[in-house]
Amino acid sequence: MWYEDISNDSDVVISTRLRYARNIAGYKFPHMMNNNEQAKIIKLIENVKLKDNYKLFKMKDIDVDTENSLMEKHLISKEFVGNDDGAIIASDKYDILCMINEEDHLRIQSFESGFNPDKAYNNLVEFTNMLEKNIDFAKNDKYGYLTACPTNVGSGFRVSFMLHLPALAKIKMLNKLFNQITNIGLSVRGFYGENTKGDGYIYQISNQKTLGISDKEIINNVTAVVKTLIEQERKAREILKKNNLYLEDEVYRAYGTLKYSRVINEEEALKLLSRVRLGVSTSIIKEVDLKKIQNLMINIKPYTLKLILKQDIENDEDKVRADYIRKELK
Repeated sequence: MWYEDISNDSDVVISTRLRYARNIAGYKFPHMMNNNEQAKIIKLIENVKLKDNYKLFKMKDIDVDTENSLMEKHLISKEFVGNDDGAIIASDKYDILCMINEEDHLRIQSFESGFNPDKAYNNLVEFTNMLEKNIDFAKNDKYGYLTACPTNVGSGFRVSFMLHLPALAKIKMLNKLFNQITNIGLSVRGFYGENTKGDGYIYQISNQKTLGISDKEIINNVTAVVKTLIEQERKAREILKKNNLYLEDEVYRAYGTLKYSRVINEEEALKLLSRVRLGVSTSIIKEVDLKKIQNLMINIKPYTLKLILKQDIENDEDKVRADYIRKELK
């Protein structure tokens, strides 16, 4: 999986996601389609010759646990879970995943760990071009690509970075910075996107404007802000390290709780892992590496944990989670 890697600026930037919203010319938008019409869209995509490392899966053939695990990993949207009229195309590493019949006919996404907009963009364009050789996308000479939601009309291009910003939160700078970011037309969202909170001090920064602006301009605008946030978060961490004993105490308390707990719920585990992640990134904790903590922050989620362990955990989820974390931190 792409998210298992540690890459550029991974101490602050967890992942990079780039997305195109595209629709097929001559067809209604998904929310106006009936089941048969949505099936025709999937059939059109099935007839596209994909490279061997891409596979198409119909959502009705994917079990509930796997669907929800894909959502927990941010590979599909919450709204797409349970959409039996949809499908996905996924690469073998899941660094490319395209949702079919979500809000638009195609939501083409490219993922990379850390701060990697250039690599993600190259992969996104390569995959999209492969589709466009076989499919005519709905496009207007004046406005650009046509989408179900007016906010995506134009390039249909969204650039999003997931950041871990605990130090800025602790020195109470986040609200000020987020207000500045939204004032220049960018969006700040929580762990699971719009209308969600920043659990574990994890936030998504993305563009809002897509009309009348090129892909390159969007990338430059968002990455400039993210680079500033990386710099500010690292400065905030240095400030916290001046009171090193208290920071050390906080992150080691979190580490000890995770290492020895017998019962722990998802919310508490994520908060504690966030503190340990800060400790690892500031070299306070050396007993565990960033890759391990990054994977745990995904793997402790209920459906993903159930798939990893291959067992029903519904009645003992908090105990099973604690057992799994203890084992991983040995």
